[in-house]
Amino acid sequence: MRRLPKPNLDVGAVYASCVQGVPNATAVTRFQAAAQDMEHLAGLYDSRAAVNELHLFAASKWGQPGQLTLGALTKGDLTSLYTDYMVTRNAPARLFYDRLLVAPLGKCPYCGFGHVSTLDHFLSKARYPGFAVLPTNLVPCCGDCNHGKGAGVLTANNQIPHPYYEAPAIETDTWLFASIEETTPARAQYSVLIPSGWSAALALRVQNYFRDLDLAARFAVEAASEIVSLSDLLAPLTNAELIRQKLQQDADIERARRTNTWKAALYEALASSAWYCEGGWRVPC
Repeated sequence: MRRLPKPNLDVGAVYASCVQGVPNATAVTRFQAAAQDMEHLAGLYDSRAAVNELHLFAASKWGQPGQLTLGALTKGDLTSLYTDYMVTRNAPARLFYDRLLVAPLGKCPYCGFGHVSTLDHFLSKARYPGFAVLPTNLVPCCGDCNHGKGAGVLTANNQIPHPYYEAPAIETDTWLFASIEETTPARAQYSVLIPSGWSAALALRVQNYFRDLDLAARFAVEAASEIVSLSDLLAPLTNAELIRQKLQQDADIERARRTNTWKAALYEALASSAWYCEGGWRVPC
């Protein structure tokens, strides 16, 4: 998980730009009448997200696009504001969508390796349409993470870390680990080990995130390719100790760069495996 700086976008400007694309004059009037309510809702989102209480927002019923959600605006009005007037190319608000889509190195902040290709509604627009175009509710991510996260109702027990609001500990404390299976080629198994001193709520968010996005399996796929590539790189080293030192050096570099990545956990596990260092690294041609 990579924490991201909150988008430096004016909520009112984004909302007004989306409304600018609405062709129906009557609908525009209804959107403009709700602008102040939208600003208030955005402020409430910010304060609740800062203390991990987004679950306090009431969720809309599934479907039913005609249900009133914000003033005279329906659920359908608000979701179309995003799909028709923000995402659509050449829409007035498309420039904000493109700005929000930018992430460090173009990589998904949830998994760390997928290519950013979409925006995730942290509170889904299907259940929380009032936040459909709120910048701080829109997280750049890959398609797999967006799909895995789903569109359910948020509760106190199913929250995951919010990239814009989560505590620094998720990046500074080590909680992602791997172990090595003695197979040919070797395989990595990933797990979460909660650091001492973490609150139960933070621990639960990280465990939910690891499970819901199927990260154990997805990290293992990335690790499998890395392990095969390592075979040729380790072959010139003359003994197990040199191999262990090389792997530990790489592990230290990876942990220093990004503490909880699949690669950091993998190299640390490989360096700790006597079996791997003593010959398990070999991959048959």
